[in-house]
Amino acid sequence: MNIISLDKTGKLVFVPQNIEDLWIIKSVTDVKDKISGQSYRRTRGNEADDESARKPIFVSIEIEKFDFSSELNSLRFTGKIIESKPQELAPVGEFHTLEIQLNKTYTLEKEHFFEHQLDLLNSNSSLKQSILLVALDDEKANVFQLTNTGTKELLKISSGKHGKRYSSDFDYSNYFNEIFSVVSRYDTQVIVAGPGNTKLKLSDVLKTKINSIKILVINLSNTDRSSIRELFKKKEVSRFFTNSIIYKEQKILDDFLENLGKDNKKAIYGLKEIEKAIDFGAIETILVSEELWKKDLDKISELIKKAEKQKMKVHIVDSSHETNKPLKSFGGIIANLRYSIN
Repeated sequence: MNIISLDKTGKLVFVPQNIEDLWIIKSVTDVKDKISGQSYRRTRGNEADDESARKPIFVSIEIEKFDFSSELNSLRFTGKIIESKPQELAPVGEFHTLEIQLNKTYTLEKEHFFEHQLDLLNSNSSLKQSILLVALDDEKANVFQLTNTGTKELLKISSGKHGKRYSSDFDYSNYFNEIFSVVSRYDTQVIVAGPGNTKLKLSDVLKTKINSIKILVINLSNTDRSSIRELFKKKEVSRFFTNSIIYKEQKILDDFLENLGKDNKKAIYGLKEIEKAIDFGAIETILVSEELWKKDLDKISELIKKAEKQKMKVHIVDSSHETNKPLKSFGGIIANLRYSIN
């Protein structure tokens, strides 16, 4: 993202350059914030003309809702117009949807930037490129794209081999070719993982087909989406993900579950318990679900302000991330403590 200017008290001028930038802007934006930029407004023709026309306008809106889609590479904000040029095309007080375009300049104004939001803005280039995970065994394969901000399933296929009734010389050609057809679209690090030896066979095929390919072969017990969590626990891949948002969130959740299992009083959850721990200055990291953040923004934001003043690290977990489901089972907010408190 090209950040033209950033006033920590609440004003950001930016130019989004890719889909991750759109995700970051979505993640640092809250209801009642203001966003400004070039847009288009449909106008009706004269009585003899049934056609409508899209005309360019400059518009500022107070955000009431937003819609982000990684599949469509789109981010749209909807709210009431508070300023516009020309006003006859976009009267103040009417509703408008501003779609954020790549390589266009926009201004976001907030009452306050939280530290975790500033961290997102300042660390958006931590994972320079996406990484492909091919998780497979002899019967099925899943190909995932892992980025700084999330995961995307690119392929889910069956090899056609089922059970022991097939001989050991089963022909994997079609199976491997389908995987290759996806992997070959990306010039990036590839991790081939799973149980058994099928991953080694695929690795050899990919190296034959793509001389410059960068492959790391890893043993994993799963091939479904849970393989991503298992992958993050492997020391040999940590260098790829150290600053990745999804990696950090998973690490905090894993530490929480480990502390909970040890019953060492260093894992807590629920608003009341966490508010008390903040007052003690005992918290190291906090995870908050995006749903809880939006549901009770005023209350949660005051709690987070207090935590960030004491240098406690806060992460708001996107509803699409793998860590969100277990987080919700603990009420949408968990924390790891520096030391146990009574």
